[in-house]
Amino acid sequence: MTKETSSQSKLLVVENMSKSLGSKDARIQIIDGLNLTVRTGEFVSIVGPSGCGKTTLLMCLAGLYKSDDGSMIFNGKEVTGPPEGISVVFQDYSRSLLPWKSNLMNVVFGMRRQSESKAEKKDAARKILSAVGLEGFEDHYPWQLSGGMQQRVAIARALATRSKLVLLDEPLAAVDAQTRAELQDLLLDLAKRFDQTCVLVTHDVDEAVYLADRVIVLSSRPTSVLKEIQVPLAKPRDQISTREDPEYLRIRHDVLTQIRDLNKKNKAKI
Repeated sequence: MTKETSSQSKLLVVENMSKSLGSKDARIQIIDGLNLTVRTGEFVSIVGPSGCGKTTLLMCLAGLYKSDDGSMIFNGKEVTGPPEGISVVFQDYSRSLLPWKSNLMNVVFGMRRQSESKAEKKDAARKILSAVGLEGFEDHYPWQLSGGMQQRVAIARALATRSKLVLLDEPLAAVDAQTRAELQDLLLDLAKRFDQTCVLVTHDVDEAVYLADRVIVLSSRPTSVLKEIQVPLAKPRDQISTREDPEYLRIRHDVLTQIRDLNKKNKAKI
């Protein structure tokens, strides 16, 4: 993990963020006074009890929702809308990909703000599709692929934007267990190969710990950061040996305990 040695190492800084959703008569506060820092090169996982506001937070981080209060600084600049340098991979890949475009052109679409020629973009897109294991499927369409392969296209398109930060909104929730494990390892490999900073929102605690350098546990709604847990596990990670590591099991226990205790408190209020 990148050490916080200077202000330059802070890629994303959120201070005292608050956000409510709904009409005036039924407005619900989702986020309250949340503080978060993401450093260059980190892989950060965000977990919390169901309904706490994880996806709302990610939408705010992407600049797709405007916060009601607080500030967010990305790459040294205040965020007031969707900033250049942040890309998002959504859970529902079938809606995020353009079905009338080939896989190659879906990835090229992610480069629309870049200045290279169309031929150069196509060449770069082919290399990225190869990196995510889709060599030979460039001219296929998303609807011709399995769910896991479609999500690989979505990940490739996010990488093609050359963003500094990739936000992942439960991108593996809709795939089977075997494919999920393969894509987890792919995400770690791509993050290292393309020097990406990643923030993952997930309900899966095992996934959160396996992928992360740091796990952020959110409180119940209105949400704020309850606890930050460092994950000093060796890399590269391995689906068998890492998950059997006593340190992995200790961290997993810590995160699960935090969420279980929050769920107990929520049930006691009903």
